[in-house]
Amino acid sequence: MPANTAPATLHLHIAARETVAELRVPGGEGQRFVLPIGCETLWPAPGHSGPSPLALENAIQTVEDQIEGLHRHVPAGSRLVVDAQTLAPLQHAGAIRGLVNGAIGLAVIEHEYQQLAARAMGVPSARGSGFEHAAGDALVLILRECLHHLGFDAVHLAA
Repeated sequence: MPANTAPATLHLHIAARETVAELRVPGGEGQRFVLPIGCETLWPAPGHSGPSPLALENAIQTVEDQIEGLHRHVPAGSRLVVDAQTLAPLQHAGAIRGLVNGAIGLAVIEHEYQQLAARAMGVPSARGSGFEHAAGDALVLILRECLHHLGFDAVHLAA
C-alpha cells in the first residue's frame, strides 16, 4: 500500500476577534492554535476608507507577532486552506477577487495589499479599490502575512 502523499494543510478560520489555525498532517495528530487576531482587531473603527498608515504598520507587526510561532509547526510543502465563509469579505462586484481554480495566488494577495497600503497613504489612484465589506482589508493583511512568513504560495478554498 503506497504511503499517503497528501500535503499537510493549515486551515485558517479568520473571524472578527480571533483566528483559529488547524494544522492537519496526514497520518499524524492535528494541532489547533487560537490567535487573538481577526478582521475587527487590527485597527480601530474599520471602515471602507481603510486604516491609517500608522494603523497599518501596527497591524502588520501584530499579525507577524501572532503567526511567528506557527512556522516551526508547519511542514514544508503544506497548503494554506480557508473556507468560503472566511473569504466572503474579499468580494468585489459579487465575486471573490483573484479566485482561480479554487485558489488565490500570492501575487493577487500582494496586489490587494499594495492597494490597501496605497489607500492608507491617500494615493488618489487607489480610491475605490477596496472591498464591499470593510473586513476585506484586514483579511488581506492576515492572509498576506501568513503567505509570506509561513512559506505558502497560495490560499486554497476548502472543498
